[in-house]
Amino acid sequence: MGLTTQYLRYVPGSVFGLVGSSRCVRFVTRFSQTAKYVAVPACQHVLIWDTRRAIKVLTLDAGVCASVTVVEPRPPSSGSLDNTHIAVGYSDGSVAVFDLRVGQPLKFNGHRSAVSALSWDPQGMRVASGSNDGEIVIWDVVSERGMVRLKGHKGKITRLRFLLNHNVIVSSCRDSFIKFWDVDVNHCFRTLTGHRAEVWDFVLLKNDTRLVSGSSDAELRVWSLRFTDTDNKVKKDRDEEKIDEPPNKMFHIDTEGTHAASGVDQDDQIDDDDASILEIVKLGSVLRSRGDRVCGLLTDGRVVACHGKTPVVDLFIILTEEEVEAKVSKRLKKARKRARESGSAVIGSETTQLTDEIKKLPTLRAANKLLGLDILSERLGTIKMVTLHIDNTLAVYESYLDAKEDKGQTLDKNKGTSNIIQHKQLSLLDRPGHRTEVRAVAFNSLSDQLVTASADSLKVWHRGDTQAITTVLCDYAVSLIVVPGDRHALIGTRSGRLQLFDLGSSAQLEDIMAHEPNEMDTDTGVWSVALTHDGRGFVTGGSDKMVKFWKFELVRDDGEGQGKRLSFVQDSRALKVADQVTCVRCSSNGRFLAVATLDLKETLYFSDTLKLCHELYGKALPATCMDFSTDGTMIVTGSKDTSLRIYGTDFGDQRRLLKNAHQGGVTDLRFIPKTHMFFSCGQDGSVKQWDADNFQRIVTLEGHTGIVRCLAVCPKGAWVATGGQDRSIRLWERTQEPLVLEEEREEERQKEEEKGGGTTATQRPVVPGEEGAQAVRPSMTSHHTEQAADMILEALMIYREQIEAGSLAVPHQLMTYVYHTSDPLKFVLEVLRKVKSSELEEAVILLPLDRILELLVVIKGLLEHDWDVELASRILVLAVRINLPQLLASAKAAPIIHALAYLLPKKTLQLQDMVGFNLAGLRHMKDRIEQRSETQLFAEASQKVKEARRKRKKKERAVKRVLMTI
Repeated sequence: MGLTTQYLRYVPGSVFGLVGSSRCVRFVTRFSQTAKYVAVPACQHVLIWDTRRAIKVLTLDAGVCASVTVVEPRPPSSGSLDNTHIAVGYSDGSVAVFDLRVGQPLKFNGHRSAVSALSWDPQGMRVASGSNDGEIVIWDVVSERGMVRLKGHKGKITRLRFLLNHNVIVSSCRDSFIKFWDVDVNHCFRTLTGHRAEVWDFVLLKNDTRLVSGSSDAELRVWSLRFTDTDNKVKKDRDEEKIDEPPNKMFHIDTEGTHAASGVDQDDQIDDDDASILEIVKLGSVLRSRGDRVCGLLTDGRVVACHGKTPVVDLFIILTEEEVEAKVSKRLKKARKRARESGSAVIGSETTQLTDEIKKLPTLRAANKLLGLDILSERLGTIKMVTLHIDNTLAVYESYLDAKEDKGQTLDKNKGTSNIIQHKQLSLLDRPGHRTEVRAVAFNSLSDQLVTASADSLKVWHRGDTQAITTVLCDYAVSLIVVPGDRHALIGTRSGRLQLFDLGSSAQLEDIMAHEPNEMDTDTGVWSVALTHDGRGFVTGGSDKMVKFWKFELVRDDGEGQGKRLSFVQDSRALKVADQVTCVRCSSNGRFLAVATLDLKETLYFSDTLKLCHELYGKALPATCMDFSTDGTMIVTGSKDTSLRIYGTDFGDQRRLLKNAHQGGVTDLRFIPKTHMFFSCGQDGSVKQWDADNFQRIVTLEGHTGIVRCLAVCPKGAWVATGGQDRSIRLWERTQEPLVLEEEREEERQKEEEKGGGTTATQRPVVPGEEGAQAVRPSMTSHHTEQAADMILEALMIYREQIEAGSLAVPHQLMTYVYHTSDPLKFVLEVLRKVKSSELEEAVILLPLDRILELLVVIKGLLEHDWDVELASRILVLAVRINLPQLLASAKAAPIIHALAYLLPKKTLQLQDMVGFNLAGLRHMKDRIEQRSETQLFAEASQKVKEARRKRKKKERAVKRVLMTI
């Protein structure tokens, strides 16, 4: 049998059961509706939820096999409220920019580790990304390429933000520094060193004049930012500076709103005697209600929200200039009044203090611990907050800017904080998934429905639309089977009980104590439930060292008064074993019963007599799962020692030991019906397919983050379902694409080499002056860039052959059938256009010097024909800058360089003139449209005034008519 027809490939299918999975949530404005749509990361997808209708309206998938770590919407353009684009960072270091109107992603690859921070510039033209390796990359979204890589931090980048009025990026890091980067010169010109621990987040307020940073303590430090001219700064008088600067004192705002002044430590003072154009002064600090580290610090310019690892959210309002002036005058008025009463001098300063700028709002207590938070201020003083919780739920709260804490309310004795009643929960999104990790999963007989169980509920899902049909509350489930007939589900619980549910009516039919736990045991439960071969009963094994047999039967339904319902009774047979039962299975032919126990062995019994058949030894840790093949000739076991063992049932012989199948241990395995292939899952988060005949691993399916707890294969083997610690339920679909093992192993080796070689590929000093600099190349070498370089080399080779052949040349097949051109120069141009803009730089770097000379000849031809001058200029600058020493030493390159030196300025000036002319024409059209609209608005206003006058006169006539009648 040929290798190409032996196996069929399984590919990832639907992912469902998730509301959100990462520490990020953002409001998104669509169709001019604010505070309605929310973008939430869900494993490798980004879900757009409609919080009012509690439905999913959009799923963003970039085709990246990595989980989403951060999401950042693009700021709305002028004249619009909608967020048209959204930037997404992934755990493999890639960045994708989605267009919410069409859903198509633009991918960038520039980081070796997970992306931890994203930020858009105010115009929405650039995206800055920071990663766990301490590097910052700026991406140009318009030209679809990387601009620069900034290196200076020594840890994970926690937050990035652009300044509004300056071309400056502010970055915070776990190395306790906040750096200010000038994007014009790609240099860090100021470092804020006032923190003793990690800086986890910061926000910019009041037109970038205030910076609030959060660290690992209860203080939110507030800094004053002021840009000055370096020439005028030297000439300033020190006395005038002291008058303008706020007092160097620390003000604490506690939960009751009172404040106190204290001296500032010398370590917190900022040495301002330098030549920097940015003056940074610490104004003080604001106290939070908790002392844990800051996990999120968000603002919309008006309200600042801060949360840590607890459900408590601290809210602060930033007062406007009018409110600050009113508060200062009120404070001075009280000071003068106290001075008159005491007969002393007035104690108070007219200088604005920190307590005059920031006011504390009532604290919000969410339903559970928080993963992410976002805040939005609306008109009429309304505050909307969306919170993503660790229990896979999403909530929207509403509050008001004038909300005040009730001083007379009681304190929560357990939590130590007041029960806040000023916040109203508008909606709670909790139906789409489980609150805890998925512990069991099973298909029905038709494979159109999927049943899952967790620690609190049992859900039935429709496989086609991945929607939850039924939700039933249950105990902590550890095992699950679907009863034949597809109308009932049976679970074994951690408390040792068996619960039977009617899936149609969502009713619990039976709740029986099946395996009485021992009082001395700490880990108890019905660990395994298996159907018998005829489907008329089932077998259970638990912590009481017993294997029990049960039969299904119909009993009278006492609740309805008529009819019958399904139930089960215990058989007279039972099997006593030496230790707790971890797994039990029945063979499809009804011949064997397999029991795995904690004493490191599996035992095969004859099903009819329960006599011992074989004992399987050899494990270092207990078996956690096992399964029979359909024909009953082999059994596979998986254990905590990371190994899979394949046994024959005839003699109990071990046919093969598969070591290191899953790092951390195997959690579940299932055979594909009517085959000798099986799937296994483990604590390493992977799902693997194996062939038990030739003992080879076929394919590895990755996607889960965390432990994969359970696995199920549909009766025909077309679908595989998995569930685990990340609360996601994943479907893997069998396709008709053949899978060749040699090609699969080669792809795996290439991926491993790419992961291992990413560090050297990024840091090699190809460009002169790059080594040791703060600003280096933003791109990275990957298999995509290697493919792009191969495309360019092939195009240059065909171009050389066509030119050497002259007029007798026969057009190449690629030119004729793929690119539909007979001109070799235009053919090379089309190939260069096919290369992604983000991969073009690395592709040019990979080209050898002799091919660079051919490329320069091609660019000369493109410039002479005025074909895509912008692309040709960019490639020319890249090639010359990277290969400058070699080109200077080459005699062949001199005439080409001289010709290009004449052509390039001429063609770029022509392009610049064309762009300027078009821009002037667009501005003229804009002015004409504005003038026309102003005239139209004036006419509409005049018409409204006339209509109002007419209605008023009509009303006056009606009143006069009534008076005359009276």
